[in-house]
Amino acid sequence: MKKLLIIDDESMIVDVAKVIFKDLGYQVDGYTDPVAGEKQAIKEDYDLILVDLRMPVRNGAQVAEGILKAKPDAQVLIITAYPTDPLAKQAMDAGVKTLLKKPFEIAKIIDFLKD
Repeated sequence: MKKLLIIDDESMIVDVAKVIFKDLGYQVDGYTDPVAGEKQAIKEDYDLILVDLRMPVRNGAQVAEGILKAKPDAQVLIITAYPTDPLAKQAMDAGVKTLLKKPFEIAKIIDFLKD
């Protein structure tokens, strides 16, 4: 079973994504605290990690950088309502696979989870 981690400060996004991906047969963990989510991403192995770009305390680019420094092969996607945000470039420079615009399309995420 594929494992997915969602880190987004909006609990509604985390909850909805958990329901959708669990219904599709994935194991899903979700965090609204970016620091706790980053620690979890480093501790466990995930097939895909979705990280919101704009979060308090630690933004998505910082979280992605932390994850990718510890696990260079991690598949990290940034989700954002602001694709032209300078933080998006910072995240891509850190090695993020792609940016997904909110509201994100489930089909695009599933493409990344395919073998």
